[in-house]
Amino acid sequence: MKCFRALVAGALLVPTLAGAGSAQDGNTEVVARLLEERCASCHSPESDEPKARKKWPNARDLGATAGDPELVIPGDPEESELYLAVDFDDMPPPDSDSAPLAASEKELIAEWIRGGAPAGDPNAGAASSEAGGRSAIISWISHFHPLLVHFPLALLSAAFLAQVLVHLRPAWKTEAAASFCLALGALCAPPTAALGWLLAADLSHRGSDLLTHRILGTLTAVLALAVWGADRRWPGRRLLLLAGLAALVSATGHTGALLSYGAAWLKPPF
Repeated sequence: MKCFRALVAGALLVPTLAGAGSAQDGNTEVVARLLEERCASCHSPESDEPKARKKWPNARDLGATAGDPELVIPGDPEESELYLAVDFDDMPPPDSDSAPLAASEKELIAEWIRGGAPAGDPNAGAASSEAGGRSAIISWISHFHPLLVHFPLALLSAAFLAQVLVHLRPAWKTEAAASFCLALGALCAPPTAALGWLLAADLSHRGSDLLTHRILGTLTAVLALAVWGADRRWPGRRLLLLAGLAALVSATGHTGALLSYGAAWLKPPF
């Protein structure tokens, strides 16, 4: 009977351990991508920063990074120079072209180190080069999201402002500008949101902040099209509809900024 119970317990434990291993593997891939995106510009053999190369030769080589006791102490992020450097925003440096790490990204690195800093399978990518090629193309396309996102944000906000001026300054005749900005912003919003979903799968952000931003971005695209479609049917309600849309645009932009720069970005200095 005891043997049977042990077998049952083992059978129940295997999926749990497999799921934990899968989660850790996923986290390893995310950390590898994160370090390459944010750190390889200085810490790589092609870098023009000899001091950075000497301290950390290659941010693209996760195995070498994890195996360097000067950078990583597996199981202890608080004693790992790599985590301390990102936690105190010393890396990327303030003058770097890379955005600073968000709190969620720092926690991912800490979790990776707590889990033993696994390097993953170095040959995993070679097993499916064709799939990797497709993935690389999708990843490259998704990187246009930060470029396009400012168009619907600015245009839809400008549509609301122009409509406010229609009521406050009728002589300025800004109604045509409001219509133009609404139409163009509504057309730009769906592809921008779609690229955002692709980018979210490729970058290192995780958790409720990312989910909130994705939901708000999708709602913004849908509502922009709805407001544009309803504009001709209910022209007298344009200001009210644009006000609601502008509020949603602001919330979406704010959550995106939190993902890129962290919750403390707009914190007052007092």
